[in-house]
Amino acid sequence: MEIRTHKSTDIPEISRLFFNTIRRINSRDYTPAQVQAWAPTIYNNDYWSQRFVKRQVLVAEDRSKILGFAEYEPTGHIDCFYVHHEHQHRGVGKGLMQQIEMELQKLNVHRLYAEVSVSARAFFEGRGYTVVEERNAEYQDVSLKLYLMEKYI
Repeated sequence: MEIRTHKSTDIPEISRLFFNTIRRINSRDYTPAQVQAWAPTIYNNDYWSQRFVKRQVLVAEDRSKILGFAEYEPTGHIDCFYVHHEHQHRGVGKGLMQQIEMELQKLNVHRLYAEVSVSARAFFEGRGYTVVEERNAEYQDVSLKLYLMEKYI
């Protein structure tokens, strides 16, 4: 598995991975209405291109297949962090997180934080993150429970 910076040609695969992970993994912890609001469609390339302008984006790839992706900012904020639904619990997330931490340490960032889904909480806790507070996020007028989590490195 290789962790690398995303390329624009990765965007269609990233978009499908995002949609399918929410539909197949996060649907275990959220209602159908919440899942529909969170991932109503497979977003087009413009949606992701606009998001990626403001963030660093890493992908985990094996044999030209994207297994996961993560967005982070130089402030220490981790945004999207998704692992392909068929590659959960195989070290993909761990590899992405290690790379993010390494990159942010180079920037002398010591606090990492993310708004984490119910589904991802255990993964983040396993990487040393702690819950700061429980929050609700609004997607298309539907509320989803999230956790603000942080880690100091």
